[in-house]
Amino acid sequence: MPKEAKARVAKPQNKIPALDMPKRPGTSWNMFFREHMEKVKASGKPVVPTVEGTIAAELWKKLSPKEKQVYQDRYRANFEAFKQQTKDRLQQMKPAEYKQENQRRQTLREAGKKGLPALKDPNAPKRPLSNFFLFAKDLRESGKYAHLSLKEQSKAFAEVWSTLPDNEKGVYSETNRAAMEAYKIQKANYDALAS
Repeated sequence: MPKEAKARVAKPQNKIPALDMPKRPGTSWNMFFREHMEKVKASGKPVVPTVEGTIAAELWKKLSPKEKQVYQDRYRANFEAFKQQTKDRLQQMKPAEYKQENQRRQTLREAGKKGLPALKDPNAPKRPLSNFFLFAKDLRESGKYAHLSLKEQSKAFAEVWSTLPDNEKGVYSETNRAAMEAYKIQKANYDALAS
């Protein structure tokens, strides 16, 4: 009886190119290892990465906490710069680039790649708050419920909302309706840019 073939993950046919994004910095260990490799190359000695990896690991273990802290501080500074560069890059991206990158990520997720969430465009129009959340925002800003925890505030807002007369709820409905109409126009314009 023949063995059943294992199901293979289909590779994407039309590969979508990745966007040009800032490169995540290496860890403190990576920095130390790169420096070690540069020293070995500069000495003229033949470089065998597996051997040098073992030697570098031993040297890393022998570093004092103070010496390791220098590398960790450099990594933190590099990582903060990376986060800022990524944030700036996301701000500069056009809607079509977000759409393309999210399609690429979706294709990779379907092919089995993990850890690739969809990108959210910070410049995309935001959906307006619902009637209840507009009401809750007003109550929160009034300061009357500031002494309560968020969970208690939510319960109190729900109780007040349930007893609110329809004419007062109508004010929030009208505000929401107007905001929703403006949002639909903005969203249509944004989607047109993404096409």
